[in-house]
Amino acid sequence: MMQTRDRPLAIANPTLNTLIVELGSECQTVLALLNQLQLPNLSPEQQADILADLMAASIHLHAHCGDQFQTLIAATLEALPDTDDSAPEPQD
Repeated sequence: MMQTRDRPLAIANPTLNTLIVELGSECQTVLALLNQLQLPNLSPEQQADILADLMAASIHLHAHCGDQFQTLIAATLEALPDTDDSAPEPQD
């Protein structure tokens, strides 16, 4: 699985860059927990541990993707140069 931090992001804003890397890390945690829930023969204690970790991760994701994150993304989108949709596509 490719991790977000393996390669630099094309985001100039260092705060947004850090938030995106952290988001990717938390998403990988969620995916790992979901994979664990698919394991056969989990004990009730194992299920409880996984579900508790999943709840904590989902709370973190919810908090992480709040207004500041959305505002930074919107500002970054607005700062991107406009593309000319009428320009011809490059030929191979």
